[in-house]
Amino acid sequence: MRSTTDNLPSVARRMLAGRMLTDGATIDTVADALHISAYTVRRYKTLLDDGGLDALRKISIGGRTSVLDDTARQWIADALRGSAKEHGFPSDAWTNGRLRELIGSRFGVHYSRVYTWQIATDLGLGHRLSKSRR
Repeated sequence: MRSTTDNLPSVARRMLAGRMLTDGATIDTVADALHISAYTVRRYKTLLDDGGLDALRKISIGGRTSVLDDTARQWIADALRGSAKEHGFPSDAWTNGRLRELIGSRFGVHYSRVYTWQIATDLGLGHRLSKSRR
């Protein structure tokens, strides 16, 4: 039986990485194509070599269930698709810190840097967060 996490974009991307590696793609090719680190792809490859695609599927996404409901997640996705300026920030760019601040002010919950990135990634919008800390 499939887990409900199988439909998350991060899990789908992990499985795509596994299929690409199985088909012979290099670590760098997979990392570039899927916008993930080579370190992560190497980790996936090790799991893949040891236990196949099933081993990748079984990686825990960890943590407890988010208190953000579907409406809140859609609001966050819409915000990320637009400009950070629209939400009072001094430039258009989205950063992890800005998204954390926005979620905190809008929904009254404060998440770690890692979980905030995971929210954006699960929404298929992790690429919208720049590497800047602010």
